[in-house]
Amino acid sequence: MILRQSFFNFFGLLFVLLLIASCSTSKDTVTFSKIYEATAAGGRHARALSSLDDFIITGGMDGQVSIHNFDAAVMPRPYFLQIPGMEDFRDVHLQNSGSCIFMNSGKNGIIYLVARNGQLTPVLDTAGIFLDGMAFWEDGQGIVMGDPMNDKFFLARTVDNGSTWRAFTPKTMPRVFEGEAAFAASGTGIQTIGDSTIYFVTGGGPKARLFCSFDRGENWVVKDTPIKSGGSFGIYSTYFLNEQEGYVIGGSYQDSTYNKGICMYTSNGGESWSNRSKGLLGYCSCIQGTKDGKLLVATGRMGTFYSSTKGKNWRLLTNEPFYTCSVSDTRIILLGRNGKLKAFSYTTKGKQA
Repeated sequence: MILRQSFFNFFGLLFVLLLIASCSTSKDTVTFSKIYEATAAGGRHARALSSLDDFIITGGMDGQVSIHNFDAAVMPRPYFLQIPGMEDFRDVHLQNSGSCIFMNSGKNGIIYLVARNGQLTPVLDTAGIFLDGMAFWEDGQGIVMGDPMNDKFFLARTVDNGSTWRAFTPKTMPRVFEGEAAFAASGTGIQTIGDSTIYFVTGGGPKARLFCSFDRGENWVVKDTPIKSGGSFGIYSTYFLNEQEGYVIGGSYQDSTYNKGICMYTSNGGESWSNRSKGLLGYCSCIQGTKDGKLLVATGRMGTFYSSTKGKNWRLLTNEPFYTCSVSDTRIILLGRNGKLKAFSYTTKGKQA
């Protein structure tokens, strides 16, 4: 009788432990469903990605552009366009009006405004500056940054939804280190936050750094990060939830399997950093997430990863490599080599996200 009671007690305890473990695991469970797949940007390598409602805009090498819609009844097939003379679109901003702003990276940094009626207008030609990324506030003001000129990063801004741009050089912009630059690997190396904040990230020099402005680019401070830098090593992407809490991510596209400290988290605007690289297999060119940070997505040559623990642990979503991603409260969009475009819906904690 005692043996039989012990037997039931043992299996009762085992059942409770398994139940607890199951409940604990389910808190972090995210379920993904593929909802869209297509070839974007004429099948060229593509890094420029923007979405609004059900529309997706992409841009890639040789000035290739494509427009997609999740609803086949609205758009049965993607629409393709090529803007002549462009080398590689690395960033795009889709505005509420339906117009698009495309950023070309190459020997000449050029910004094109594409109106809703399809009219193409070059609105900035830097004649020799390699542009790395652009970002906008909700009031139609935005900023674009490019590689250093005269030991300082190139900056230009718009106050009219990208129709016109003006280059400027703030007196307080810190000088760059030898070899320091930004990486235009996904168009997410610069971010606007709140009403006036700008963050952008660098690598290639002796330190990987976070450049910060809190007055729309008039004044700047710079903060060091622990991410390895030098040559192809550095920070490739940044994602902040607010002025204080955010992430930087990178590594080296030439040493893709290096994964030591490639993702860092700050809760105090870059004053200090903690390692959030557990589960990442190597170089990541992009990190994005929901506004509350409950879902983060990082992608690069070693695959695409997600975290529902604010980066404390990462899990593999797909081993397919992508250049860039977009994350909303309902969907993840991935874009990469040869124009590969995929979108997933996701469910988290038992509820539709």
